[in-house]
Amino acid sequence: MWASDDKKDIDHEEQISGENSPPDYSEYMTGKKLPPGGIPGIDLSDPKQLAEFARMKPRKVKEDDSPRTIACPHKGCSKMFRDNSAMRKHLHTHGPRVHVCAECGKAFVESSKLKRHQLVHTGEKPFQCTFEGCGKRFSLDFNLRTHVRIHTGDRPYVCPFDGCNKKFAQSTNLKSHILTHAKAKNNQ
Repeated sequence: MWASDDKKDIDHEEQISGENSPPDYSEYMTGKKLPPGGIPGIDLSDPKQLAEFARMKPRKVKEDDSPRTIACPHKGCSKMFRDNSAMRKHLHTHGPRVHVCAECGKAFVESSKLKRHQLVHTGEKPFQCTFEGCGKRFSLDFNLRTHVRIHTGDRPYVCPFDGCNKKFAQSTNLKSHILTHAKAKNNQ
């Protein structure tokens, strides 16, 4: 369709679905305990499989969970979508990268992505924590939202292992914690 380089934009809005996509275990990252026999197809006593489980990214939960039957027509892209509108929205990520950073030469499909990238070079941190006595600043609003959990005590990421009730504010901390279960098993 459009010219493309080897670097692909990561589209967090639409995730791959279908036979060639990894299974979705995100429910085990947000409170569901592992079944007594473990997760079918994964041996969490094997450190390699446990590490793989810990690296999985949870899929976004959507109200409408209709099947994804529309494939991206771009060569080499295996993403699937629920409707043509979502596919067309995604398709532009394969388009020409005409917005180029003057500082490092990195190119982007969208000007907004270039603007966000430029914060790397300027060091600008426009998003500030408003909790009293904090004032910590961030370059991305996402990082501020994650940081705020420190103040609110919100810990949505729950360890899925039986007998372990640890909760975490960030998914990366949960994933690191999950690996401690593998180390503990190996030391037994």
